Amino acid sequence: MKKQEADLLRHELELRRRTLLDRAALAQAPGYSLEEHEWLERSFPVLSILAPVMSTNEGKIEFPGDPMCLYSALSYAVDQAVKTRKMGICEEAPYNDLCPQWGALPSADYRATVDVNGIREYQGALLNTDQTVFDPRVWNEAVKKYFVNKVLLVMRPKVVLISSVSPAHRYAIDIARVVRKHLPDSLIVLGGRHVDETLHFDPTQRRIVLEPSSAIVKIQDGAIEPVFDFLVSGDGYYALDLLMKAISLSMDLNSKSTKVRSVIKTLSDIAPLFDPIPGHSVIVALDGKKSAHAWVINSGVKLDLSVLPSPYQAFAIRALFPIFQRNERVLRTAHFMVTNACTYHCYFCSEGVTVVGTFRSYNSDGIQRALEKVIEYISYGAEALFFDDSIFWGGNFGNVIHFCRELIHLRELAKKSSTKMINLFGREVEAQKVVDLMWGAQFTVDLLASRRIPEEAMLALHEMKKAGCCYIYMGIESMSAPVIDKVHKNINRKQAWDDRVRTALGMARSAGITVGSSVLFGLDGETMETIEETISKVEELLMEDILSIASPNILTYHPNTAITALHEMKDKIDYHSIGIENRPPYVYFEEAFPAVVSRNLSEEQIWFIHEQATRRWGVKRNLNPMPEVILREGD
Repeated sequence: MKKQEADLLRHELELRRRTLLDRAALAQAPGYSLEEHEWLERSFPVLSILAPVMSTNEGKIEFPGDPMCLYSALSYAVDQAVKTRKMGICEEAPYNDLCPQWGALPSADYRATVDVNGIREYQGALLNTDQTVFDPRVWNEAVKKYFVNKVLLVMRPKVVLISSVSPAHRYAIDIARVVRKHLPDSLIVLGGRHVDETLHFDPTQRRIVLEPSSAIVKIQDGAIEPVFDFLVSGDGYYALDLLMKAISLSMDLNSKSTKVRSVIKTLSDIAPLFDPIPGHSVIVALDGKKSAHAWVINSGVKLDLSVLPSPYQAFAIRALFPIFQRNERVLRTAHFMVTNACTYHCYFCSEGVTVVGTFRSYNSDGIQRALEKVIEYISYGAEALFFDDSIFWGGNFGNVIHFCRELIHLRELAKKSSTKMINLFGREVEAQKVVDLMWGAQFTVDLLASRRIPEEAMLALHEMKKAGCCYIYMGIESMSAPVIDKVHKNINRKQAWDDRVRTALGMARSAGITVGSSVLFGLDGETMETIEETISKVEELLMEDILSIASPNILTYHPNTAITALHEMKDKIDYHSIGIENRPPYVYFEEAFPAVVSRNLSEEQIWFIHEQATRRWGVKRNLNPMPEVILREGD
């Protein structure tokens, strides 16, 4: 940006700030303090939505959890808005103009009283940050009516942010349709894993790549209406913040609304001022059906996950994982991640680094920061943690052991505390809650069973147990050699896979840690014989009690995985048609949907897998039902 243009921009911003200050100085609205009045004058409501994957919860099998993809993506932008409210209207504030209405973090009392329901209370002008999220779990006519009358027309958001995985994309589109119909002036931004997998920048060819199931492609070919204004892909933390600042600066001060073209101009003006932005991401603006404008963030500055605000700073912990219980009560469980991808690149998985693009983790100071977040989450009410990383600490056993020993040290300090409360990293928490903390993590079979020095794995497991770990989840995937031989994480081919599975399970059992596992049907080489073999051998592991929980899954095509290309399904998978309803037997498996499951399985075989796993694995099959969606009483 030239100096003359920069000076003009500063002058325009100064005039806008003066106007905002003048308005804030006017007589304050009754019932609000001066600070609250000023905040309402200079902020605009934003609604963030996690698109659900189902149209009904009946019979649906789902491992419950908080929408961490959404919470993580919002973490930096929300933190910037919270800091802005504390600083007031000034040039030094992160938002020195209009600002998203993310001003108040949830109080301790609020956090303690939330239930598992993802639908919040939306009444009132001064909502906390957690109350700006709509997480309905299902999308049907009843929920849609509630959404319109009790959420959308109550909050009247100026910006709607939608996060979606691929199985939820059809409902994200329909949610956007509803927003467009009832609030046509609201801007709609789409992000989440589906966008990440279908929109990315190829640095070698210096071009943006769109997968056939991308919302942009579907809009341009007329399969769906132009219901999205912006898409954010990749490391979206700083990119979303940049977009929200551009939206804020382009808004009319009176109506607090703007047009896509105005945002495009503002974004083009201010983006250079924020360089270098860490990470790799893409922002795309859609000005109607045909016109698309893209901003590629690829400065070369490495993104450090450990310095980002914690996802739970702005949002309450609601998840209840049945694997963590005390006195027959399921514990409130926080999700935790220190990496963004899996180091393996199994051809069926969307979490591998070849699909995600770049492996990111906490940096050299990450262990200290991870421990600080553990205490932070305990202060927010977490009684248990689950590390959602595909592989705990990316498989770095040095980090695993170091982290566990430091956590053991914190537990010892808490045990020795002579007072009920203990100060750790500047936070006052109950000492007993630190001592009682349970947690779990994920590993692969070969990471435990095929180490060059087997004692390393046992040492790590014993340290994990002493640090409070009581559960490990790992992917067995298949117990049939013709199937598992094609999977990348099957590293050590010198020893039979069955033997390695038993070795890994035995090591965990020796350390006193319970193990659950995913079992994936539909990979290449799958037949009725291999299905029967896997079900039988998993049954043996469960009966021997070296495996405690088994979760059968059906291979689902993700837009950018190798198996999707190998099976020539990229142009065939349908993640956009709203008329395709999920139904049994697909609802009995996570992510399974009629239009996107493996071509290697017939519906008859899927029924067989469900019925046999239910009968032969019994209560050790993960049959955790999806919680009923509760539309708040009186609404």
